Amino acid sequence: MNCTLAIEPSTTTPSAALLCGDQCLGETSWDAARGSTQRMLDAITTLMDAHAVTFKGVDLYAVGLGPGNFTGLRIALSAVRALALPAQTDVIGVSSAEAVAARIQDEQSPTGRIVVVGDARRHRLWMGSFDTSQSPLRIEEAFSLIPIDEFANHLRQGDTVVSPDWDRLEAELRGIIPAEVTLIEAPQLPAAVDVARLARHRKVAGIASDPLEPIYMHPPVFIEPRFSGSARHHP
Repeated sequence: MNCTLAIEPSTTTPSAALLCGDQCLGETSWDAARGSTQRMLDAITTLMDAHAVTFKGVDLYAVGLGPGNFTGLRIALSAVRALALPAQTDVIGVSSAEAVAARIQDEQSPTGRIVVVGDARRHRLWMGSFDTSQSPLRIEEAFSLIPIDEFANHLRQGDTVVSPDWDRLEAELRGIIPAEVTLIEAPQLPAAVDVARLARHRKVAGIASDPLEPIYMHPPVFIEPRFSGSARHHP
């Protein structure tokens, strides 16, 4: 069987999906809380058992890369690598924002760009824009981190703006989106089924995976050593 097992871990409600070809056999989700590794593995096992699919029947693992919950992304990447290792099964990663944009394109067929924006805390947003004239969607430029009050400067007439963090960003986005831009006023969460379909398309088309690393939007934090100068050794 040509089955795809996909995990989308970037939100507080991660999901998994099992597809054979383009047909979705089933989906499941769980809370991203303590013990999330075991919850994820239990959810995947239950999903596969329900549809009588074994890991030998999976020829592609797909994983969402974010931006989003960094801990969840690392856990999911470790899991798919481990599952793929015994049979050297293909693993393809796609950005979670691309999964959101692909669904919006399928459902609403916008003619301009789809701009996916998320809450980066400290009055900042992360954003990525996707060109709807291309098939499949590809990100127009690298994800960027910007102050909220500069977001409108990055938009163009005809853009459609969506956010997985609408519940946190509603007030800010309503106040800064220009009239010539469409704002989808509801949370648009990435889903494992969309990650699976994008990854399957890449496998069939021979398009390489994105680098299998979490898309992390915050710069590394440097912490000064507790003791400076020569190290002190105590007997």
